[in-house]
Amino acid sequence: VDRAGRVDMDEPQMWGVGIMNDIKRTVGSHWVEEMTNFNQKTVAVTFLVFISVISPTLTFGAVYGKATENNIGAIETILATAWVGVVYSLIGGMPLCVIGSTGPVLAFSTVIFNLSKQLDVPFLTFNAWISVWLFAY
Repeated sequence: VDRAGRVDMDEPQMWGVGIMNDIKRTVGSHWVEEMTNFNQKTVAVTFLVFISVISPTLTFGAVYGKATENNIGAIETILATAWVGVVYSLIGGMPLCVIGSTGPVLAFSTVIFNLSKQLDVPFLTFNAWISVWLFAY
């Protein structure tokens, strides 16, 4: 009861040390088992995740195409969703997290597109720099 309510924290580490330690600890052990575990359940879950992600991705991609005069469309949305999903599953620690486009991001992209037209700047370049700043923030 003496330590009730206390929070013990580890010493701070350099950025990325925890992920590197996890990779070193797991690559030679259960990671190999999980990567070679190919059975009926794996195929079923893969198709389930694919189908649950592809439908909204195509829908939002079509809406993106209308909102941005086809600067961003269904193909770009599918590629971005796939890339972000793979990267997030590798470094995020949650391989079954569903990643995809959302309404607020679509609204934000539409505002950026309209703003780029008013400022007479290329939309994709403007969008890329805003994305860099958001990533850095």
